[in-house]
Amino acid sequence: MLALITGGTNGIGLAIAEEFLQNGHDVLLVSRSEGHLEELKKKYPTRLISFISHDLTKEEECYQLLKETEQRDISFFIANAGFGDISHIDQSDIKKDVDMVKLNDISTLILGKTFLNRFIKKGHGRVMFVSSAASFAPAPYMSCYYASKVFVYYLVHGYHRELKHIKSKVTISALCPGPVKTDFEKRANVKFNIFARSPSFVAKKAYKGLLKGRLTIVPGFEMKCLHFLSHLFPKRLITVFLKSSATIVTDLK
Repeated sequence: MLALITGGTNGIGLAIAEEFLQNGHDVLLVSRSEGHLEELKKKYPTRLISFISHDLTKEEECYQLLKETEQRDISFFIANAGFGDISHIDQSDIKKDVDMVKLNDISTLILGKTFLNRFIKKGHGRVMFVSSAASFAPAPYMSCYYASKVFVYYLVHGYHRELKHIKSKVTISALCPGPVKTDFEKRANVKFNIFARSPSFVAKKAYKGLLKGRLTIVPGFEMKCLHFLSHLFPKRLITVFLKSSATIVTDLK
């Protein structure tokens, strides 16, 4: 079976691709750059590994991708492409914020909803949107990123109920990891001050949860605890704690 993974040549997406390959699936990876594509092909020479280059911050390229995959027999869709940023409100780049929302949210909506409908017509398929533990509460200095992940998280929960209502066998899951040891920190100009998991750990939990049709997948005991606690405390108090959970790199002395 074929899995399409956006942002699949680096970070969490790459680790998820490896998990699919290790379990006998073929993968179609979508990203702006090839990243670790060649290394992946050398590591799994017997599997079919395809790549399509698209900038998913552009709506027209999302629709182009849908056109290019119309005739492909895809059984899994993983919306992983995304990025974050940390900055003071009076210093943040508004264009970067807008591109973040386009990639994290708009591309996920366009691609995710279309693949859900394709799977519903086929009568089977599994979808996973990569959200984040950031979706559990707001945080200062990363407000736009956290808000973008709330959109993804709620979208999954809404679609899940709709699938149940029509008694579809299609499943949808939200992957909500905490900090992960990838290039995210470098790209987001941030250093996390709490425990970070490896991409492979997150990918294994993601794959297992996806196959079981779990609605919310939260890798790691500490993140599960934070998920539970986020329902107990007022959001304005949580922002006080989260203010110290990450450091703006340029603020480091």
